Amino acid sequence: MSLSVTHHVCIKFSELNKPEKKNSSSHLRIKTRVFAASIMTEEVSYIPAAPILLPEGPWHQIPGGVTAAKGFKAAGMYGGLRAVGEKPDLALVTCDVDAISAGAFTTNVVAAAPVLYCKEALNNSTTARAILINAGQANAATGDAGYQDVIECSHTLAELLQLKPGQVLIESTGVIGKRIKKDALLKSLPDLVNLLSPTVQGADSAAVAITTTDLVSKSVAIESEVGGTLVRVGGMGKGSGMIHPNMATMLGVITTDALVTSDVWRKMVRTAVNRSFNQITVDGDTSTNDCVIALASGLSGANQISSLNSSDAEHLQACLDAVCILLSLASHTVSSIKFVLLVSPELNPLDSLQSSLWLKKFISSHF
Repeated sequence: MSLSVTHHVCIKFSELNKPEKKNSSSHLRIKTRVFAASIMTEEVSYIPAAPILLPEGPWHQIPGGVTAAKGFKAAGMYGGLRAVGEKPDLALVTCDVDAISAGAFTTNVVAAAPVLYCKEALNNSTTARAILINAGQANAATGDAGYQDVIECSHTLAELLQLKPGQVLIESTGVIGKRIKKDALLKSLPDLVNLLSPTVQGADSAAVAITTTDLVSKSVAIESEVGGTLVRVGGMGKGSGMIHPNMATMLGVITTDALVTSDVWRKMVRTAVNRSFNQITVDGDTSTNDCVIALASGLSGANQISSLNSSDAEHLQACLDAVCILLSLASHTVSSIKFVLLVSPELNPLDSLQSSLWLKKFISSHF
């Protein structure tokens, strides 16, 4: 069994095009390139952007995060939901067209109101147009009152965007047991909608707004040629303190302009989540609010992907995997001291996964 412990070193922005990774074991070699997550904007004054360890592949990094793919806009602002400070706490991501939707959620039996709402919305429709995310209150363990808050927020935003209520999805993060500060949120929605932008700034502000105790914001986008046409996949994520399979304390939004059928897209997203977010643990806890939503606008102009067995599907899956893995990295969480990668060529994939999760939990509990 080979064990490689990666030491992340501090680097300046001017040095972000240089590899800055040292491995204490030579048994494993992973080629990566270090990039800035995005250009520096005023949001850096609240929280810095995480460097991106982009694996080598048939893609290249581009700016934009969730707004890199065609058809998407984003915004982030302070709406008065946080208990302390004035860091942005409301984020909104929208699509100009009905986007094929997919989601992955917590396996915790105590699922938060927004998780229950999103599950129901995705069961009733294969498309969505907007994702609203708040930080400050998790709206978990809040009963029917918390669920009704989610419904009212989604209906109000849908009216502002001239959409059907079921086309608006909701994610929340923050203190468990606390309902959303609904009055503050509803009052902020018109301003949040007016701030929507397809720019890097829009993506950056949204990525900052979804953080809680995170030390960095996480945003990434890549571009690759799929079937002879350039396709973009981007996303933003947060995860801090508790990250443990499956999907604990993780919020994510993935966007792409690939054209893909609903059944194929949902299977792709599930595969990508299992290869990324569900492989990370920090302290062994699970959360009530884990939610990753993925939207595909289909505006790239590429041919439709309708089978998982096609070469185009394999290419898009690789791009989706790369983005999800980058967003799921736990090296900048509040409890992260060491980042351990466990590899065993002697074990089958399931045994290897169980062994790696046990070791990660052991280290988290004892160091």
